[in-house]
Amino acid sequence: MVWRKTVTARSVAYDERMHTDVARNAVLAALPDGELERLEPYLKKIPLAPGQRLLNSGEPLAQLYFPLEGAVSRLVHLITGETVEAGIVGSDGVVGLPVALGGTHSYGVAEVQSPGSALCLSAADYAEHVRAAQSPLFEALVLYTNFYIAMLTQLTACHCVHRIERRLSRLILTLDDRAPNGAVRVTHDTLAEFLGVHRPSVTYALQALAETGALSSERRRIVILDRPALEEHACECYTAIREATLAAINQIRKHLRG
Repeated sequence: MVWRKTVTARSVAYDERMHTDVARNAVLAALPDGELERLEPYLKKIPLAPGQRLLNSGEPLAQLYFPLEGAVSRLVHLITGETVEAGIVGSDGVVGLPVALGGTHSYGVAEVQSPGSALCLSAADYAEHVRAAQSPLFEALVLYTNFYIAMLTQLTACHCVHRIERRLSRLILTLDDRAPNGAVRVTHDTLAEFLGVHRPSVTYALQALAETGALSSERRRIVILDRPALEEHACECYTAIREATLAAINQIRKHLRG
């Protein structure tokens, strides 16, 4: 199926109203303009507040979320009570990805870490207007899935091999990339949860990084003072995942737009 842009009064109104929002999510921004206009009635903008749960483990998948700003953490809770990070999604990606491949229930939790907003698409509308209609969005999400698997593979190696200071630096940089106001607002408890370690380990690691001058750490707030220095402290996974993200978005754009 070939989607063509038809210039109408409604098209102009669509461009003026939705262009800014859509452009802030890399996956949606890669779609042909005519397809974005077709999907407009099914996309709903919602606010994202810290601590808000978008997905709960074992529950039905009702929505796909396309963040416009902010950060959403993917977490896996173990029966022992431990928690491990399984990725952070911002305006470069999608939350609820299993919906795209026919999944019906969530594995793991998706929780808002940094405030922002998102465009959401119901699973029912996705099935009817994207998958059944052979929309380019389906192709985009299949390509994005390849990247997401690669990211999970990299994070698995990171959690198994790299020291806490290096993993913590990688995590802070990733959150900072998606912070709305230039500061990472997060507690030591949350960082420990992400990294699968005890809180004192995070406190000691933050103190060590602060002593290098790379960052300052206050209650519920981390400010990067020397980004190049913090990148030096971070494990290779930060750069690897960042470069893979850019490559994936470029691949999606090239595939859909030529």
